[in-house]
Amino acid sequence: MTMNTMPRKRSRADMQGAFEGMHASEDMYEKVMARASHRGRKRGGAPKIAVVATVALAVALAAGGTAYAVLGGDFFFFRGWGDHGHGQVNTWTVDGVDGEYSRTFGSIDEDALSDELKASVEYAGRAVEARGYTLLVESVLVDDLGCGVATFTLSNPDGIKINPAYGAPGDVVFDEDSDLRLLRTAFGDGTSANDDVVYDAEASTDTEVRGTIYFNAWNGADSVASGIKWVLNFNDEDVTTDVFVPAKTIKSREFKTADGVRAMVSPIAMVIDDESVMEAHDDLYGIHPLIIDNLSVTMEDGTNLVITDDDARVYNIFGSCLRGEDGVNLETVYRPTQLLVPEIIEGVNAFGDLCHTDGQNEAWQAEFLPAA
Repeated sequence: MTMNTMPRKRSRADMQGAFEGMHASEDMYEKVMARASHRGRKRGGAPKIAVVATVALAVALAAGGTAYAVLGGDFFFFRGWGDHGHGQVNTWTVDGVDGEYSRTFGSIDEDALSDELKASVEYAGRAVEARGYTLLVESVLVDDLGCGVATFTLSNPDGIKINPAYGAPGDVVFDEDSDLRLLRTAFGDGTSANDDVVYDAEASTDTEVRGTIYFNAWNGADSVASGIKWVLNFNDEDVTTDVFVPAKTIKSREFKTADGVRAMVSPIAMVIDDESVMEAHDDLYGIHPLIIDNLSVTMEDGTNLVITDDDARVYNIFGSCLRGEDGVNLETVYRPTQLLVPEIIEGVNAFGDLCHTDGQNEAWQAEFLPAA
């Protein structure tokens, strides 16, 4: 459904009925109305935080009968780790490079979604409007590794210019003629996120984009705990939502190699602890002495899930980055396209190179096993 205009007035009964029709939790209507009653205009003529738009968009989605009106529950996971309307396997080429790159989107096993995981999804309801755009960030899930996932709807009755020729299939890259340059994630402590934004091709239109943001904080979980906000980056200004402070966090599971190198795995992210690599090998060189070429996880049933494979140019991730505060506590973060179940992972497998102080690289292979 494309939403261009909204009714001027809806009764309390109408709005509550709409929320009931979309199978939201029993107190969802009260939560949204409570947020709306505590918002105002920012000082200094800043763009309005569109709490009314938060309610209006949710009501409009519910009234339209679309499954995207479900703000939490199982559907959040289908939306975040399905094929996003782009097909299960995506391929693309890069100018000047022979061959294809590929990314395989995940699939969801409803039986593998634990009650604890589903209960960790929170309704954020953060919205802002500027220059004809209305951004609504709906549901959010974060882990204890400083990583998160958020679903959103971005609308503009005058059109939204996304150029599918850039980036991997599904990546939100705004056309060079667009006045909107980026949709970003930031935190209450003033830092920005490393993030990837993917739109749903089947659920989006020329005037309304529905998608998912995958992000991690550069400084880890403390930044996420300071609150999350979402930014519309225009050519000459940034317009930002109110901060959302998560109340719930999903836990990760620790894995270790025989020499003490650590990896942490949550349902939405994987982190390799570079500091523990340096502790295990005292003759390494540079701030990033470990280069991983191939990363995968093995399940209890023997299934092997490839995360990255440089030789095959397979990148089943929503981005990755090296992070660390002031060059210490370095970690490599991956955000897989497959929703993981850490409890049934038997091991994490990594292949790559160690960079030594003598300038020589040493082939490196490691198996990370559950630490507990």
